[in-house]
Amino acid sequence: MKRMFNPMLFLMSNVPDVERNLELIMSALQLTTDSVKNIKNGIDSFQTSILKMAKSMSGENGQEPPVPPQGPEPSVTSDPEP
Repeated sequence: MKRMFNPMLFLMSNVPDVERNLELIMSALQLTTDSVKNIKNGIDSFQTSILKMAKSMSGENGQEPPVPPQGPEPSVTSDPEP
């Protein structure tokens, strides 16, 4: 990362309005940082809500999960040996 910024800073030092350009770069980097933080927070809250929903569906909150009704057991017929 440092290798990338050294030539860029050297080139910018020869350009007029260097302070203004650095302020623009700083603003862009700050916006990028804020966007990444917001995305990370959104993903974390989404994961938390999905985990809560999965726990409530699986019955880990103290309740047993609903048991599907079972039909009559199939009768076992055996053929008599001749």
